[in-house]
Amino acid sequence: MNRRLSEIGCKTYRGTSFALPYRVRETDFTNFAGVIPGADRSLPPVLIGAHYDSVIPHPCADDNGAAVAITLAVAEAVAKSGGLERDLVIAIFDAEEPPYFLSEAMGSTRFYEDQVDERGIHFALISDLVGHDVTVPENCLNGLGAKIASPLKPLTFMTGAESHPDLPKLLDEIQVPDGMKLIATLNEYVGDMSDHAVFRWNAVPYVFLSCGHWEHYHQRTDTPDRLNYLKMAAIADYAESVCRRVAGAKLKDFINHEDPIEFEAKTWKRALGLFYKPVAMLLGVPNFKTRKHIEKAAQALQSFGL
Repeated sequence: MNRRLSEIGCKTYRGTSFALPYRVRETDFTNFAGVIPGADRSLPPVLIGAHYDSVIPHPCADDNGAAVAITLAVAEAVAKSGGLERDLVIAIFDAEEPPYFLSEAMGSTRFYEDQVDERGIHFALISDLVGHDVTVPENCLNGLGAKIASPLKPLTFMTGAESHPDLPKLLDEIQVPDGMKLIATLNEYVGDMSDHAVFRWNAVPYVFLSCGHWEHYHQRTDTPDRLNYLKMAAIADYAESVCRRVAGAKLKDFINHEDPIEFEAKTWKRALGLFYKPVAMLLGVPNFKTRKHIEKAAQALQSFGL
């Protein structure tokens, strides 16, 4: 990781090494962090991150090699372009998987609480499980079969638009690349699935990207040959666009959160296109225009194992 961050053109984030070791209850861990310097280095930086540990001693390509690769690809693209309006921190976290998940040893928690510098974090983009096609078990398709299964494969789910009132408008202005279809929902529907949790807890504006669970989740069959590399490239392009857009935004102070239902509804409509009605029928709702209907649809998707 040290070598790759250096090859990309990163500077160290703290001290003289990309490695940021920490110790919790007699166990040693290591986060890695680099930075692509921005135009104004005094500003709080944008952070893009993913965890690198795996739950079993196998390739775990989707969980979470794909997200690490996407994070590094965005860093490289930003470096080659000359940087953003503020620093971009590239954070590769340890200890996301059980038994450390959401514990004091979790890498992203230790990074935010102990390793973030005095500027804080302007915005965080976290990804996890972003290498696979979305699949729905055949017995859940209500006879719709391949007609509905194929269009669902490019889906990529987002939470976090609700974390700052300015985010829905900023995100709505970003074109979703070919190769992925973006659907936004509230984080509360799925819970704190990954390293975005600590940013949410500390009121840092964030976006979390994931393709959900699949049959190879936490299995030795989670291998590189099962990844969709075109989808990963599209997600990397989208993540870079988000970082660029938010890096140039001030993100005003706010007191109350606002419901991003209008933005969410647009993402469902754009992502599903001609399959809007069939998918709505599959998920047991008339449309995806109201909070009640999107909540029910999200619950249905989770019942499918996503």
